[in-house]
Amino acid sequence: MLVDRYGRPFLKLRVVVNDVCNFSCIFCHFEGQARGIGHRLDASDYGFLVDVLTKIGVKDYKLTGGEPLLRSDIVDIVKEMNKRDVEISMTTNGFRLAELAKELAVAGLKRANVSLHSADPEKYSKIARVPKEWFRKVLRGVEAAVSVGIRVKLNAVLLRGINDDKDSLKSLVRTAASFGASLQLIELMPVGVGSKIFGDLYTPADGVVSILEELGAKPVYIRKDLHNRPVLRLAGVDVEVVKNWNNPYFCAGCTTMRLTSDGKLKPCLYKEPVADLYDAIKRRDAEGIYNAVSRAVHIREPTFKLSYSSL
Repeated sequence: MLVDRYGRPFLKLRVVVNDVCNFSCIFCHFEGQARGIGHRLDASDYGFLVDVLTKIGVKDYKLTGGEPLLRSDIVDIVKEMNKRDVEISMTTNGFRLAELAKELAVAGLKRANVSLHSADPEKYSKIARVPKEWFRKVLRGVEAAVSVGIRVKLNAVLLRGINDDKDSLKSLVRTAASFGASLQLIELMPVGVGSKIFGDLYTPADGVVSILEELGAKPVYIRKDLHNRPVLRLAGVDVEVVKNWNNPYFCAGCTTMRLTSDGKLKPCLYKEPVADLYDAIKRRDAEGIYNAVSRAVHIREPTFKLSYSSL
């Protein structure tokens, strides 16, 4: 296991598998990378990378994009990565989930985060900038995923005056409950196009937590393995709250790095890449990958820092 200078182990990797999306969400950070990069790793490349990283303790991989389900070989990618003893999950807008859920489950996908930023079709359409009819298509995708055993978590980015009020939160919880899904409420981040609306639409997660508690939510636990996220339970639904902005406790609990679609390693959404793994992956150079990742972990720092003297 590799541990950085702040005592944080590297346990999870977010894998950006493409740089295109069929949605145009008003806050999209696009995983902190440019669009139209061009280079692309194939399914066997990802399998090899997992082979190398599992040996140093990285056992949790989240596929993202862009929109990962737009890749024609996404099922093959999941299948190749799942040949190892790892956890494979995915973040998706859900547009193609209904047609691919069964194949993905067979290939080894265990969990899916489905973006659903409002339970109101009109608001959803305006946030994602897609036709209103797509809302129902995404819900069918969630239903299909749950029916084949994929654990689903609904993702909602909190937007002031749009989905952070009591009625909107109740509707999101109710929707999650109807599918047996969990819910994740995420603070808006000033990255990508999100930086353009941050001043107008950012709402602190603490205010939303207060509303949830008024509705009867009770704290359950803190996810120490993932950014020290508080988890509450309301109406039988686990609600994770991602307080990411200007929160040193969030950074203190970070065990994740990111791989861009062209094979570069980023220590944080807010940081530039610190290592290029593309050539080493293509050459099947396990030692080269290990050395580059080791250097990346060594120089990794929290974006928002606190005093680590007590850790």
